[in-house]
Amino acid sequence: MGEIGATRAAARLRAMPHTLRLRLVFWYGLLLTITLVAFGSLIFLLASSALNQSVVTNTRVVGHAALLDVERQLRPNPPYMPLNPDFHDIDLYRTPIVIALLTPDGQVLYASNGSQLNMLPRNSGAWNAALRRQEAWYTTEVNGDRLYVGVLPVCQSKTASGLPANVSATVAPTCQGPLVGLLLVAKSFNDVDNILLLLKTLLVVASAVILIGALAGGWFIVSHILRPLEDVVATARAIKEATARGTRIGDLSLRVPRPRRHDEIGLVIDSFNAMLSDLEHAIRAQRRFIADASHELRAPLTTIQGNLAFLQRHIEELPPEERRTMLCDAHSETLRLARLVDDLLLLARADASFAHQNAEEEALAPGSNGRRALPPVVELDRVVLHLIRQLRLRLQAEDSPLKLEIGHIEPVRVRGEEEKLRRLMLILLDNALKYTPAESEQQPGRVVVSLERLGQEALLRISDTGIGIDPVDLPHIFERFYRADRARQRPGTGLGLAIARTLVEQFGGRIGAESVPGEGSTFSVWLPVASSGSQSSSVPLSS
Repeated sequence: MGEIGATRAAARLRAMPHTLRLRLVFWYGLLLTITLVAFGSLIFLLASSALNQSVVTNTRVVGHAALLDVERQLRPNPPYMPLNPDFHDIDLYRTPIVIALLTPDGQVLYASNGSQLNMLPRNSGAWNAALRRQEAWYTTEVNGDRLYVGVLPVCQSKTASGLPANVSATVAPTCQGPLVGLLLVAKSFNDVDNILLLLKTLLVVASAVILIGALAGGWFIVSHILRPLEDVVATARAIKEATARGTRIGDLSLRVPRPRRHDEIGLVIDSFNAMLSDLEHAIRAQRRFIADASHELRAPLTTIQGNLAFLQRHIEELPPEERRTMLCDAHSETLRLARLVDDLLLLARADASFAHQNAEEEALAPGSNGRRALPPVVELDRVVLHLIRQLRLRLQAEDSPLKLEIGHIEPVRVRGEEEKLRRLMLILLDNALKYTPAESEQQPGRVVVSLERLGQEALLRISDTGIGIDPVDLPHIFERFYRADRARQRPGTGLGLAIARTLVEQFGGRIGAESVPGEGSTFSVWLPVASSGSQSSSVPLSS
């Protein structure tokens, strides 16, 4: 069942890029389809309007030309219509326009196509307008065929006049003399409809071809653009599969090839590779931390185990002083082991607290009613002076010639737990005292502590005249279990400065160090001051 589930998961991973491709191509095709439909509809409407208007214009031109031919043959006296009219000029318009000459009572005198004329329905509104000596034009339909028809009055003299409102006609001249007859002109829209049908077919076929070609091209382009994402999936899958086969994390040295283009996909790949680099660095640091912790724990445990085993086998043979010495060694190693475990536990708790704090900050969205309790306000200058006083008493009790001096101290308040602030300063002061020789050739060893406010930050400086730190070691001194060659001669675990940096980060500050080998070091801690509150008005202290 496990193999089946893994196979299904891999299949879903392989299907994801194709699903994204289909979605992109679908929306691209939908947008292109809407564009083609809108463009085709616009072209069809414009062509339809132009062709229909050409039929209307052509029919009216032919009708007026035929009317002029008829009027030229009229007699000046009744009967006005000639007995043998010459319709030679009118016959020139026979195809494809139907022309008929009628008497006012409807008797046909001439028809270019009698069968179509008989099928042509009479429009009473247009007929009545013609009888009132006004030309009228209208559109009708015969057996599914659209026709454009005009009824023009035949007269001898003309002036301008309007048309009845109930007839679709153009303003045309009217007869002032007697009405001789009516000229009927009709033209079919059949050719126009055939052209429009052909145009519609061409638009549909061309749009389909364009759409298919565009979709194929879109699929190719999208596949080319999303190909780097397949590399991301393949790299993540390789790391996952390697991790799933055992308890070790897969090869985090794998990287996704960076595409040449600089776009969003490139940014995603850069972020993914940066994440892998950070994970690889974190895993290496964790493995080094575990190895160093195991080594540091093994040393005191070996001493304790060896002493206790030797005492167990030879306790009756050893003199009391030697037994007491071995027990003291075991006890001191036990204390060292307890301190190491406490330091490791403090770091673990700090890491867990930092992750929990980040989760809380993400959960508290802007504008939400959630409130996170602020740390208490601590007078940092008071804590510094109290700790210096305690350490001076310790140095006096040890008859140490080291000088612990107070530099410029300003009243500053910060937010945080006072015990953690004391732990932070104690680590830095112990570190300075430990690596500062009691006496040197130039001057006796001295450690100077100063505190001042710079804007919205409190700056704590601890300077010493100790052995200093080599430039190659300076970037690594805050790493866990890291100890420079100069520091290995003194007792320690290499966790003090790592704990100090962790505490400073919890307070929202930062820590740095400057050093000159053989001359001394200066550790600087920047902490955000508490929000505007009354500062103590005491005068800055110095000694």
